[in-house]
Amino acid sequence: MIDLAEREVVRSQFDEPDEREAGLVHQRLTRYAANGRPGSAELARAMLDVKHALDLVRHGHYRASAVPERGLDTTVSADQLLELVAEAGRDRALAAQGGAVVVLAEDEDASTVFRPVSSAQAKVLRQVARSAKEEAIRLHEGAVEVLRPHVRMADWSKDDGYGVAVDVVRDAVSVQWWPAAVPESLALWEQGGVRQLCMALLSARFPVSDGDERAPHAIVLRI
Repeated sequence: MIDLAEREVVRSQFDEPDEREAGLVHQRLTRYAANGRPGSAELARAMLDVKHALDLVRHGHYRASAVPERGLDTTVSADQLLELVAEAGRDRALAAQGGAVVVLAEDEDASTVFRPVSSAQAKVLRQVARSAKEEAIRLHEGAVEVLRPHVRMADWSKDDGYGVAVDVVRDAVSVQWWPAAVPESLALWEQGGVRQLCMALLSARFPVSDGDERAPHAIVLRI
C-alpha cells in the first residue's frame, strides 16, 4: 500500500503537502482501502480512526485530567491530542460535553479527560506543571541525599541490584523497594526495618505520606 502511494505521489507531497496534494494522497489511500487487496482492511480501519480523531479534536489547546484523579493536570496541543486519539481508535476515544474528549485506558480502569482551554489558560497550566516538576526534582535529590548514607540504594545496572528506589511520579516522589531479580529481598523492606528507617529519616525533613492504594509498598513525599 505504501509502495503504491509512493509510486504515484512525489516525495515532497509526503513531507509538506498542500491542500491539493493532501487530497490526492487521500484519494489514493481511499481507493486502496476499498479494493480488497492485502492490508486494505487495516488501512480502512486506520483511516476511520483518523477521521474520528479529526471530528473530535476541534480546539487548539486542551487540559488533560486523569480519572481517577491523580497529580496535577497537564496541557496538550491539538496536534498531540490528534495523534493520541487516532492511536486510541474509535472504541477508546469518546466525545464529551462542551467539546471535551475522553480517552479510555486500554484496561478501561482509568481514563483521561481533555477539556478545551484558551491559549492563555494553557500557558498558566504549563507554568504550574513546570514548577511542580522542578519541585519534584528538588524532592528527589533531597530524598536520595538523606537515604544514601543509611540504606542500600537500588542499582539499576545490576541484575541483583535490589534496594531502595527513589522515583519522580508526576508531582510527587515515591520511595519504594526494587527487588529486581531477587524478589525474596523484599522481606528486608517489609519486615527487616528498612521501610520504617526510610520513613523516620524522611519524615524529619519532608512531608511524608506512608503508602498509597496504588503503590502499597511505597512512601510518597507529597508536594
